[in-house]
Amino acid sequence: MTTQATTTVSTYLFNRMAELGANHVFGIPGDYVLPLFDELIDGDHHSKHVLVCNELNGAYAADGYAKLSGFGAMAVTFGVGSLSTANAVGGAYADDTPMVVIAGAPSVEVITTPSRRKLHHVMGQDFDAYLKAFAPITVAAHRLMSAETAAQEIDDILRLSYQSKKPIYLEIPYDIQTAQIPVANQALDLMMHQSSGDGLKAAVAAAVAVLKESRTRTVVTGHLLQREKLIEPAKALVEMLNAGVATTFVGKISDFEGHPNAVGLYMGAMSNDATLKAVESADVSIALGMSFNEFDTGVFTGNMGTDQHNIWVDFDQVTVDGTVFDKVYLRDFLPAMISAVQSIEPGDLMVGKDDRRFCFQRSDAFAPTDAPLTIDRLFVQFANYANEGDVFYGDTGGYINGSQAEFPVGMDIYGVGNWGSLGAGFGMFTGGVFAKEAEGRRKYMISGDGAFHMTAQEVSTLIKYDIDTVIFVLDNSGYGAERQIYPGKERSYNNTPVWNYEELGSAFGGVKSVNTKGYVARTEKEMAEVLEQLSEPKGVNIVRIMLDPWDSASFNVKFSEALRH
Repeated sequence: MTTQATTTVSTYLFNRMAELGANHVFGIPGDYVLPLFDELIDGDHHSKHVLVCNELNGAYAADGYAKLSGFGAMAVTFGVGSLSTANAVGGAYADDTPMVVIAGAPSVEVITTPSRRKLHHVMGQDFDAYLKAFAPITVAAHRLMSAETAAQEIDDILRLSYQSKKPIYLEIPYDIQTAQIPVANQALDLMMHQSSGDGLKAAVAAAVAVLKESRTRTVVTGHLLQREKLIEPAKALVEMLNAGVATTFVGKISDFEGHPNAVGLYMGAMSNDATLKAVESADVSIALGMSFNEFDTGVFTGNMGTDQHNIWVDFDQVTVDGTVFDKVYLRDFLPAMISAVQSIEPGDLMVGKDDRRFCFQRSDAFAPTDAPLTIDRLFVQFANYANEGDVFYGDTGGYINGSQAEFPVGMDIYGVGNWGSLGAGFGMFTGGVFAKEAEGRRKYMISGDGAFHMTAQEVSTLIKYDIDTVIFVLDNSGYGAERQIYPGKERSYNNTPVWNYEELGSAFGGVKSVNTKGYVARTEKEMAEVLEQLSEPKGVNIVRIMLDPWDSASFNVKFSEALRH
């Protein structure tokens, strides 16, 4: 009789996550999760450990990694580790990112034996407290309690995360982490949710009927196209319809910004005039994978579909001129539409060659002067620094302004999303640079100083793991976005401590001029010189960009006014 090969529960989990795209596990050790960490270091699987500085940053990193790779993972200890990840998990839920927080828990015997003892990291005697805490911000919060059922439970919860593009929380008791279970004998069956057959046919028919009556069409792309890996099919639809195509704040996809049919970045009334006209005045507007959140709609100032036909394709439903077709998934609808529109005549584009599409266009390139840097000029320099194939992340102020810049095709662009948590962007960047999809590519991020204060210690992680990268810090001595919400109203709470950012590489363990460098730019010429030196960055480079505390981009003034309560 052949004996079936076995492995530990932890290694089984690591191998399954690798199938989804997670070849790294970010993690902070603690006594309840040490067996899992030993397996992570010593086990026979496809995952590597990345030691970050704290649990919140690590969960941000798992999110940023997942945006590139498809799935992310963070491992922590019970309670103090678990709860520290909650803000990042909430952001992953809000912005549709599949990832897992793995928490080592006390043993099954301890959890199931009533006692008056108060264990460390436990709230009284409530061992279920963290499962309850994560239930509203995950698609599943679950604890393994038996080795016999562990494999099936792991498969089920990972599958659910990947199906729904949402985070999960998984507790593994101390004694279960190294329990032996059979090795998986086949690949994980994702069993992706299937659309209603009749609903899909009806939705496609309704959309085709609308398109046949139209001459001008504009597609607005959302972040779900990235999550579902549907960018190429979306491009095919745009080209078959000869539709204009706009990107969005959360779904800023360079393939569409550099496309011949690009009409710019749509954010409701915050959009450039030509973009707004192309989206809201076309015969039909088509939203692909856009969630109509506050940022993508320009604080709900958009009027898509108000005086025009509309086709809105969400994650799991399609709406055509107000008629909802439920259980019709984006991943099924888009290929079906491509087949159905082949006989439809191409439309007419609404944006002229010279119309302005972005606040910061590459064509705005200028000869740098000795004038002090301003946001309006600086981000034109950033737009022209960008190359095809770059990986760019932004943190709050850096991304709010970066979203308005024109970038070339072939970049990966990610930011804080509609969740908008300060510090999340740098945490995500710390994770994203480890994804295999980032290998061999130029990687950089832009952060405001206030956001950078939140997660800056991860500079040490980038140095430790020899990452070649650039961190641009916008130093305006505080929360610039907050200042603009109440312009001219000086408040001490908006004035953050001033750091010597250019020196942080050495402070965080780097060797100056060997694996870390610091720069300060005050003028346009100085900035141009720095960007030239960093055309192919080596080591961790930190650029401190000096700005007037009250300087703000023209776009951001309008956007901040809309955010006032």
